[in-house]
Amino acid sequence: VDIARGGEDKTVIAVRKGRWVGKLKKVPGRLTPDGQTIANLTMAALADGGVANLDVSGVGSSGYDICKGQELPVYAVVFGGKSTARDKNNLFGFQNKRAEIYWKMREALDPNNEAPLMLPPDPEIISDLTCVRSKPDSLTGMCLEKKDEIKQRIGRSPDCGDALAMCLINRMSAA
Repeated sequence: VDIARGGEDKTVIAVRKGRWVGKLKKVPGRLTPDGQTIANLTMAALADGGVANLDVSGVGSSGYDICKGQELPVYAVVFGGKSTARDKNNLFGFQNKRAEIYWKMREALDPNNEAPLMLPPDPEIISDLTCVRSKPDSLTGMCLEKKDEIKQRIGRSPDCGDALAMCLINRMSAA
């Protein structure tokens, strides 16, 4: 769940079952003004079971706290948090959790995989995934451009890409 609390961004929920990702649920930020609304959307998304990864960077923490208080199976994701992961070939690390998760998504989408990730048809997903710029850094590992830089460049937040990235997190690599 990529959380927007008010504003121009969207709250986006991506549901994954194995390598299949369903149609994204997109809710305008103005309709998700508080943590309780986020908790309600998360509860509805979990009606058939599963777990939810919630972006607690910035405005997402209140929704996460309410979900935890309701004993929902949710996990906090801190995109700016430290990463100790390596790429699948063990060649490099990552500046932070966001860079790690986006790179893991890149690996999951590789058509040379035995079972690549299957995405729903959605032009916003393609735009979000192809707009993020990365670069290697010898000190911190693979880096992604900051979300604010992306927003300035493309005129909106890559909410769909972030939600998709979060649905790929397994508990062993969570924040």
